Amino acid sequence: MNPSQFQELTYEVDQGVALVTLKRPEKGNLWGGPVAVEYRWALHHADQDPDVRVLVLTGAGGTFCAGADMETLDAISDGNGAYEKERATLPPYPPDAPPALRHNHTAPLGIGVPVIAAIEGACAGAGFVVATYADRRVVSETARITTAFARFGLPAEYGVGWLLPRMVGVPNALDLLYDTRTRSGTEVAELGWAQRVHPEGEVVAAALEYARRLARESSAQSLRTMKRQVFVDATGDLDDAYRRSVNDMNTALTHPDLRVGIKAQRQKTAPNFLAATHP
Repeated sequence: MNPSQFQELTYEVDQGVALVTLKRPEKGNLWGGPVAVEYRWALHHADQDPDVRVLVLTGAGGTFCAGADMETLDAISDGNGAYEKERATLPPYPPDAPPALRHNHTAPLGIGVPVIAAIEGACAGAGFVVATYADRRVVSETARITTAFARFGLPAEYGVGWLLPRMVGVPNALDLLYDTRTRSGTEVAELGWAQRVHPEGEVVAAALEYARRLARESSAQSLRTMKRQVFVDATGDLDDAYRRSVNDMNTALTHPDLRVGIKAQRQKTAPNFLAATHP
């Protein structure tokens, strides 16, 4: 599936950044099978495109994602829990992705480009899951964020119960999961779930500015390697992670990006990896 075929979201690339926007604002950008399929394809294209160094995910109309499509939940409830999985052609996972990152929701952690969620308005339930599986979260002060699972008699969905404590600590994770009250962007930043807070209406611009700086001043090779180190190597044995990091260092010492960084350091300026042309 090519980006030109997307119906549930838009995909735009500029200055090394892919901006992915959920585009059903009249329905709160609710999550369902079709948008999940298109998001997987958007991740795939960003990972395969050498012009993309960072991906920013947001929602149209001042809302990130208000949760799962209630019509789908109603149908599942009426069917006493039975449901038919979405049948669609999905892109391949990166060949080096471990089994844990070969699931629809964990896929963002398996691609080489950082994924940044830019969150305004409602971010609930399925939206909370999608945002949690981004690398970083940028939120508005007035964003309305809730896990919502317990409100519907649901568990922590799609591995969030494993990931969330590693992000915010066990007590904060349990507070977010047990208590479904809506929290502001400022509150979730204090818990460590969000990393940057901005006034309402400024979040997407701030996230894009940050992403473009990463794309320009941070080596794409470094970003890919560091992301794998944090989300793959760090979940395994320390000795294995250390040894692999030595191999990573040896590879980096022969990569053209090193020369770009050294030249910028000598000129006392920030490197521009987007402008660099490697022979």
